[in-house]
Amino acid sequence: MADHPDRETLRRFVAGEQSAGEARQTDQHLSCCTECRDHADAISARLTIRLLDSWFCPSYDEAFESAAERVVDRLAGMAEDPRSTEGLLAELLREPVSGRHRRIRTEEKFNSLKLCQLLQARSREAWFSAPATALDMADLAVEVTQYLDSGRYGSSLVEDARALAWSYLGNAFRISSDYWRADQALQQAWSHHVLAGEDAFTEAELLTFTSSLRRCQTRYREALQLSDRAIALYREGQDSHREGGALILQGLALGQEGRPREAIPVLRAGLERIDPQRDLRLVLAGSHNLIWCIAQDGKPGEAQNLLERNRHLRQGLGSMDLARVQWLEGKIDNELGRSAEAKAALHGAREFFLDLQLGSEVVLTSLDLAGVYAANREPGEAKAILGESIPLAEALGLSREVLRARLLYEKA
Repeated sequence: MADHPDRETLRRFVAGEQSAGEARQTDQHLSCCTECRDHADAISARLTIRLLDSWFCPSYDEAFESAAERVVDRLAGMAEDPRSTEGLLAELLREPVSGRHRRIRTEEKFNSLKLCQLLQARSREAWFSAPATALDMADLAVEVTQYLDSGRYGSSLVEDARALAWSYLGNAFRISSDYWRADQALQQAWSHHVLAGEDAFTEAELLTFTSSLRRCQTRYREALQLSDRAIALYREGQDSHREGGALILQGLALGQEGRPREAIPVLRAGLERIDPQRDLRLVLAGSHNLIWCIAQDGKPGEAQNLLERNRHLRQGLGSMDLARVQWLEGKIDNELGRSAEAKAALHGAREFFLDLQLGSEVVLTSLDLAGVYAANREPGEAKAILGESIPLAEALGLSREVLRARLLYEKA
């Protein structure tokens, strides 16, 4: 919210009458603007005083106490100190895994919207470095939302928080190659989104996560349709950075569908919109997707040069990012006819993915590696890798990869 909210906006926030999107914007502004928070306090005081006019009503005491509690709780929630939320999270994470959900269920102090948002932020931070941690954080965020008080935050904001928490859980399942659970979680997210009043920001997030899942499921037409809708929403909301992220995901879907020439301009457009200060990792992902599509389009030399120019982006990368870089290097080496270098890079990437238990990446890297062995007339090595990969691909429901692996096995 660029400007200060007016008096009517603050009144509707205190009274719990705003939509989820409006309440989130107002809450974010009040968390850093003491002047507007003072205005909100004054409005809540006047609302409390007006309740005195109804004291002749026989049920006055009960009505007054209930309304006053709602006002106080709402202001307390809006003014939560981020440092205290960090302390809550630290306290929660000191518990063994089995005890965390119990404490959320039994201790009201953990029923905090700010705690839920912090857990989602931690989940996002771990997507590309520690998938298991991302899953744990998203799971705890979902648990917290089940106990959020609608009287304190408003029903729309609570349902919107549930939609976002379930969407983060769905994306964490997708990253971990558990596509069935990812689908179930995203269905829950869409259900809560409808109950929340269908906030545009949340819808764009859900469209992006669902598009990513459809791409992993090789349902490319659906993935592209969903990403089109997300791009339109971000463009309408003038969020250039998130629009860029959605364009990068769309370009990746086009590339994986075998349309690299169409993907290249989409990826370039996405990179132009990304703010590196907000998410350098997204710049890395977009750059590597672009390099991969250039290589797929029959220009491995150009891809190699671009890869070298982007080497500075790799500083501080986690294991997953490094594995994907190594995978990309192996694919380019293979296109350039450097089979020994390609095998070494793909073996290294495969080991990384195995350690991280990323099933779909293990399958895809194994297929690439088996293809290199088969092309170099080393059928024994190719069949050994494919023999390990086919059952895993079948278990993950990767039907397209299963077919590709079986054809490669017969050819080898």
